[in-house]
This record gives sequence, C-alpha cells and structure tokens, in this order.
Amino acid sequence: MTRLAHLTQVADVELSALACLAEALCGQRRFEEAEAVARGNLSRATENRAASLRSLLVRCLNGQGRYEEALAESRQPTPPASRAGSGQSAMVIAAALHGLGRRDEAEVMVRQSLHECEQFLHPTHPRIREARDLLTHITAAGPPPEAPDAGGGSS
Repeated sequence: MTRLAHLTQVADVELSALACLAEALCGQRRFEEAEAVARGNLSRATENRAASLRSLLVRCLNGQGRYEEALAESRQPTPPASRAGSGQSAMVIAAALHGLGRRDEAEVMVRQSLHECEQFLHPTHPRIREARDLLTHITAAGPPPEAPDAGGGSS
C-alpha cells in the first residue's frame, strides 16, 4: 500500500485493501466477517469499487443462506462494474435465485453472466469456469449448490 500511496488517494488504497480482506474472508467461508467489512465500507465506495463491494456483499449473504436479502441488496443502485467485474453481479444474483429454488430465473442470470464473462474476460479467467460450474449446478437435477463458491469472487 505504501508503494501505491503516491499514485492514488489513500482512501482508495484503503478501500482496495479492505475489499481484498473481505474477499479473503469470504474465501475462508467467514461470511459474517466479510459482510461486516463489505457493508461497512460500501457507503464510501464509488464506481468500480462500489460495484465490487455490492457483489461481494450479495455473495456473503448467499453464503449465509440469506437469499431474499441477497436479492434485495442486489437491487440497490450501484454503478456498473468495469470490464474486470464482468459477469460478477449476474452470477451472485443467479446464486441467490438458485438458492430460492427459482431455477429458470437463475439459469437466465447465469447465462447472462457467462455471456458477459466470455465477452470481456480472457478465456482462462476463473470467473468463466465458475459461471460454467454454476450453470451446471442450476441445470442439473438436485438440491442447490453451496452458494459461497458460486459468487464469482475473482476479479
């Protein structure tokens, strides 16, 4: 962070570090802690960082099985994601819909996510694999997958 401080405002660097912390916590399935970090910093985030934190918050709520709340949170006004965030929002919404048993809607959303990912991300980007995996889970018969890994945390 100290190397970047001269290139950007300290607040931006701090938000970036906190977003990375929340991603790491989410990856460790520590969803409550990740939610606190994402929710606590979302109000001061702008543009790409706001889009990223919003998707992360929805992912945390999905990980806790709070799918209705995740959908409500996903509807909050948020700036569009950058190309690096392509497909991220649609993927976490698809995971929430799938968690609620709304498979048809979830399939539409995950296909949208996959399309966005394939359009803007490198073919080997992890989010493309995650979107394909989620599509497989949604279209397969059986119970919903565990939502945490269906959040598209890679940026």
